[in-house]
Amino acid sequence: MNRIFAALLVLFLFIKGKGQAENINSGKYHPAKEHFETKYIKQEYSKYPKSQITIEKDKVIINVINSIEFPENLDNRFKLLLGSGLLNPMIINGSPIIKILAMDELPLLNVNPQTKRFKFWIFRTNEFLENEISKALLINSANPNEYYFELYNENADTNTSFNDFIEGAKLTYLGYGGIII
Repeated sequence: MNRIFAALLVLFLFIKGKGQAENINSGKYHPAKEHFETKYIKQEYSKYPKSQITIEKDKVIINVINSIEFPENLDNRFKLLLGSGLLNPMIINGSPIIKILAMDELPLLNVNPQTKRFKFWIFRTNEFLENEISKALLINSANPNEYYFELYNENADTNTSFNDFIEGAKLTYLGYGGIII
């Protein structure tokens, strides 16, 4: 009986999730929209050259000491993005190693064809933290942190492929969204 109930519950949630249209004022968009409206300040970050990037099975190594780990099932578009040199763990949260749990594009928040906005969740590793208080807080943290970022490609238009967009993109915003509860 429990299996039937569980199967029906999963089926119901799947159908409900697929039947909902994306809404910029709810779901995954609500906190992101609020974040970009209140904390967004356009910036420009440097991009690592491809010669300083090594891509392994589930890890991008940047400049030998920094790395971004990601799940094997991460969408190939996001693997391309992580391997592009646009994101650097040290500017994300001050740690040379981050583990990305999930990444998602937020197309309803893109203000024009030259802009793409994203969010990702990470667990920060404590291997390189020097401050004992930070280590203690991290060890006691069971929840991931959410970050938002924006890429800008001045040559992009509505027909630009994702790969071409990433190739010519610059990181123009990176912000901490909060702890996922």
